[in-house]
Amino acid sequence: MRLNSLIFGMWGIALWATLMLVLAYPHDWVTISNAPVVLILVSSIYSLLLPLALSLALSALAVLMFNYQMVPPVHTFHVDLHEHGILLITMMGVSWLITYLLRRQKQIAALERQQAQRTLQLMQWSETLREVDKPEQLLSDLQQLLFGMVEGCAQVVVEFTATEVDSLNAAQIKAFNACLKENKALGKSTGRYDNLEDLYLPMRGKSKAYGVCVCVGGDIDFNETLWVRDAQALLDQMGLACERRDNVLRAQSARESAQTQKTRSLFLTSIAHDQRTPLASIMTSASAILEQTDRLSKDEIRHYAELIQEESQQVARLTDNTLTLARLSGEQVQVPMQLESVEDMVAAVLQRLRKRKTLYLPTVKVDAGLPLVNCNMVLVEQVLDNLIDNAMKHSGAPGSVELLVLQQQNEVVFQVADCGQGMQGQHKLQGDESRGLGIGLQLCHAVAQVHSGRLHFSSSTNSGQGVLVTFALPLAAVQEQRA
Repeated sequence: MRLNSLIFGMWGIALWATLMLVLAYPHDWVTISNAPVVLILVSSIYSLLLPLALSLALSALAVLMFNYQMVPPVHTFHVDLHEHGILLITMMGVSWLITYLLRRQKQIAALERQQAQRTLQLMQWSETLREVDKPEQLLSDLQQLLFGMVEGCAQVVVEFTATEVDSLNAAQIKAFNACLKENKALGKSTGRYDNLEDLYLPMRGKSKAYGVCVCVGGDIDFNETLWVRDAQALLDQMGLACERRDNVLRAQSARESAQTQKTRSLFLTSIAHDQRTPLASIMTSASAILEQTDRLSKDEIRHYAELIQEESQQVARLTDNTLTLARLSGEQVQVPMQLESVEDMVAAVLQRLRKRKTLYLPTVKVDAGLPLVNCNMVLVEQVLDNLIDNAMKHSGAPGSVELLVLQQQNEVVFQVADCGQGMQGQHKLQGDESRGLGIGLQLCHAVAQVHSGRLHFSSSTNSGQGVLVTFALPLAAVQEQRA
């Protein structure tokens, strides 16, 4: 910019020097009648290239040279006021007026170009903020924009809080916090804390300020400086973007809270639904024993007692499932895991089924040579117990439930198949609560998620009878430990 100004200044001086040579050594074609026109034309050109004060001074020297060389008596500065005085005064006035008007027009054009450029910057900045999810990531870009825009400031600091700025002293931090709290500009020429040496512009949203721009030092007139208005517009765009981001986060939090409340309500409803049936059986059997003891045979009393024991075990399983699910649903869940044998876990589940005196056991097929699985044995056994117990309740006949354990690529897969009621298409991925899984289903999904595994439900596409449940655990962790 300075190099261009120097080049333009040299061209202006060269034009003025040429004009002086023409006036100093006039030719036949330069006369007293046309020399004023040449003088005004050339002075109009170099006035666009030189500062205003210098242009006025050079125009005055050119008029004096015209008077000295061409106005009778020549080679003197004496002037016949009646004949040539008005000509010289008119030349001087017209030359100065044109010089002033041209310089003024040039300044206006420069301001218009600058304003158009800043308007374009504001539009581009607005588009950039609209596309970004986190406006705070653009804070350094905003500071660069403002630093290129401000005039007469030694330093520009833009931050959200004063604690993030190391270059501010105690008084500046106090003013920073005051600007952040009041959401109004303060400092030099603002009408608020005019005794401050710096200017503080807030990053305004509709409800509060989200940050502050500190223009350190310099001679700033808040009410007359155009760049202050443009800088405030950029800061306001940033403040509104931060406010939109906060509104989106609050809306998302409200939706999550509503979803959590809905899930909690469904969770409690599911608990009540799953426990209502066994509790009703227990109460009915206990009432029959108490009220009809004298009329019941030993076999009937034994039958009611066994029913109470069976339904109590069911309530106990539901309680265990509920407590385990509640523990896995908490924040930052850490489940202890270690390498476990697949065969041992399957054997433990079958032993548990035998203790409950189940009518029949599932058919079990376990592939030989399965690797150890890095898992929580208690949780995995609980999942298998839930899946097998549910399949046996809804299967058609003994021997129709099958547990197959095999290795597929980098997973150990547990497949539980039955011949009971199938599922519709919308239930194949999440399971079918109408089949009685309820809390057990949610627990199985939670355990699969904790182990970074997967749980999948499917039915026969032809007959629609029977359900195949696939519970898979990854082997990646095992392989890494072995390596």
